[in-house]
Amino acid sequence: MIVEGLKLMVVGMTTVLMFLMLMILLIQLAARLTKDVTARELQAIENEKERLRQQREREKQAAAEGDDDIAVITAAIAAFEAERAAA
Repeated sequence: MIVEGLKLMVVGMTTVLMFLMLMILLIQLAARLTKDVTARELQAIENEKERLRQQREREKQAAAEGDDDIAVITAAIAAFEAERAAA
């Protein structure tokens, strides 16, 4: 009875080992088959990050230019009010 139990254990463990080996091989095969697609996706992600970075830089520059406009308008209003107060 113990021998039959050991045989069953060996058969079961061998079955699990073979299944796991097959699963590893299939995962590696899928990785090799999709390697080009994955590379294109990674490149697209990098391009999108670069595009967003450039867009943020343009927005910062536009905001800085807008701040200059605000400063000029504020100075003009202050000068106008100073002239009005002096007259």
